[in-house]
Amino acid sequence: MVDFVDIAASLLHPAVQALLLGALSVTLVLLRKPVPALAIGIVAVAWIWIASTPALALALRGTLATPPSVTQPRADAIVVLGGGKLPVDDWSRATTRAGTGLTLWREGFAPVLLVSGSDQASQLAEGYKVSGVPLRDLRVEASSTNTHENARNSAAILRANGSTDILLVTSAIHMRRAAGAFRHEGVTVSPVPAADAHAVLAKAPAWLPRRDALTLTARCLREYVALWIYRERGWI
Repeated sequence: MVDFVDIAASLLHPAVQALLLGALSVTLVLLRKPVPALAIGIVAVAWIWIASTPALALALRGTLATPPSVTQPRADAIVVLGGGKLPVDDWSRATTRAGTGLTLWREGFAPVLLVSGSDQASQLAEGYKVSGVPLRDLRVEASSTNTHENARNSAAILRANGSTDILLVTSAIHMRRAAGAFRHEGVTVSPVPAADAHAVLAKAPAWLPRRDALTLTARCLREYVALWIYRERGWI
């Protein structure tokens, strides 16, 4: 099935947009229309420059990201969504989704640890088992391919387990949509956004282009469109 969010993600990436504008500019040159060609070329260069600046990337992130809570409540289960960077050597690192979930379980915030997502759930479960989480405390949902399915499939497992409230672990940018999707399925959610690596951007020159800033801008634009699509489909 076509995932319109993924299509939108490709088209909304500033690098793709600048490339398309560049191609249009070249086409206009070939059609002997130099003035509009120059104007569109300038727009393409200006957009890729601005989209690559920490100033824009952090401003977009600030409107999306869910801040961490000062205190965490106890819950029936911890749900960790796949999609983040997996730890290579140390699964206890709290700078990843996997490490955040493991830390919550080790500190006794919930007795059950559920991992969700066809891309990483099996790897997450294996990593947790190696890190000492017993099978009786693990639940694996490995069939979902998007956030809506994460919530729908995980909610079914939670209901079967008698769980009604969760600590939800995902990225700060993704949390608003993910939490909304789980709440739509009747689950009480306490957000626990995993730490991200964007603090370095705050120390960088605001208007000098950086590749990591461009990546963050693209992620934020994708998330805006995804939120709109999920609202339109009634998934949050």
